[in-house]
Amino acid sequence: MKNIFIIGIGGKGLNGIAQMCLEKGMKVAGVDVKKTAETEALQKMGAEIFYEHSAENIYGNFDAVIYSSIIKEDCPEILEARQRKIPIIKRSEFLKELTKTSFRISIAGSHGKSTTTAITGLSLIHAGQNPDIYCGAFVKELGSYNRSGAGKISVVESCEYDRSFFDLIGDATIITSIEKSHLEYYKDEAEMLVAFRTFVQKHSDFAPIIVNGDDINIRRVIVPYQNSKKIITYGFNSSNDYLIKNISLESDKTTFSVYKGKHVVVKDLSIKIPGLYNVLNFTALVALFNEFSFNFKGIGEVAKNFYGIGRRFEISQVADGKIFVDDFAHHPTQVKNLFYGLKQFYPDHKICAVFQPRQYNLIKNFIREYGQSFKLADEVILTDIVPALGDTEKDINSLKSVDVVNSIQCYSGKKAKVYHKFEEIVTYLKKSIKTKTIIATIGAGDIYKIKDLYVKKLKFN
Repeated sequence: MKNIFIIGIGGKGLNGIAQMCLEKGMKVAGVDVKKTAETEALQKMGAEIFYEHSAENIYGNFDAVIYSSIIKEDCPEILEARQRKIPIIKRSEFLKELTKTSFRISIAGSHGKSTTTAITGLSLIHAGQNPDIYCGAFVKELGSYNRSGAGKISVVESCEYDRSFFDLIGDATIITSIEKSHLEYYKDEAEMLVAFRTFVQKHSDFAPIIVNGDDINIRRVIVPYQNSKKIITYGFNSSNDYLIKNISLESDKTTFSVYKGKHVVVKDLSIKIPGLYNVLNFTALVALFNEFSFNFKGIGEVAKNFYGIGRRFEISQVADGKIFVDDFAHHPTQVKNLFYGLKQFYPDHKICAVFQPRQYNLIKNFIREYGQSFKLADEVILTDIVPALGDTEKDINSLKSVDVVNSIQCYSGKKAKVYHKFEEIVTYLKKSIKTKTIIATIGAGDIYKIKDLYVKKLKFN
């Protein structure tokens, strides 16, 4: 492909891919509803971008029209491309095309995909491998979601939503976790597990599939393939192939060793991000590097300098001494893990959680689990629920933030309250939150703006 059109070119899933295509010499055009710094940067690189949907945007002889999962089938550009018989392919299919000649490392799982993709790609860079990287979150060290390398190795975040990961079967694959999610797409957890089982089945018998062996759902998925596929397990349980030992959780780092049988693979690896879930992510990376004899110095460099991807445990101290920690966590397990990380790094602080529930379907299906996720918080503030992809009118009418409040008060035993405007939250935080309290802004929406509004309020008061 040399000439492509991208629908939703400003979105995080496709913006970086557009940039990489331009760097590889492809001609790129696209459409998005809003002009942003990202779209303007693409224009400076040579992309032609439209800011209003129209069939007339598909004016040339495009080899393909690329779209993301959120784009509807009645989009004018899709209708025009279909009429003109231009191939219409979704993002994951396009990534399959871009990475088909490289050694593809696929990172899948319900949680931890983005972090594991980032640390894998960065470690390979430090190991001298010069990979292409396709991540679902902003990687600070790259200044981007993606990276164009030599094209011999590709590290690809592979999402289970709409079975996109079927297009991104790895020559080596990591599965970090499997937990009930994306119920706006899957009818239940059982159907999702079938999708993961199919994902495993599609791999070559010789492709290493490195999985979190402590995860019960992963164990269920791999059972039929343990004799036919190259399954490699890692975790804390002694039955795993790669075993985590000698863990030390400190207020500024976590140190651990990884064994394979009685052999020490990595001794006393110290990472700068908290939580046992990040120990697991790095252990998956250790297993990958050991299986392919990549230079372990790459992991060491990343362990010393990696403080997380964008909107994952991002720490900021503002002028009045308050500490904000912003995190993308939106699934109950992610929320719970965030609090464990906060207690590790700030054991003497209280936690004020500012949570923005997002996606009615998700909240509805996990209302009890959300209620159970705030046990380590000292105070909980909620915003209104933000609708998202997959929400139906029935979903939106089924609950309100007060239902989440009631669940938190019932299952976590914490008082919680709802504010309808960010400005009200900022006013409350400034007036009522004392030092030695972490303000944690939590959610997949725009809750991170609370800190910016807080800083702005400090300047003008």
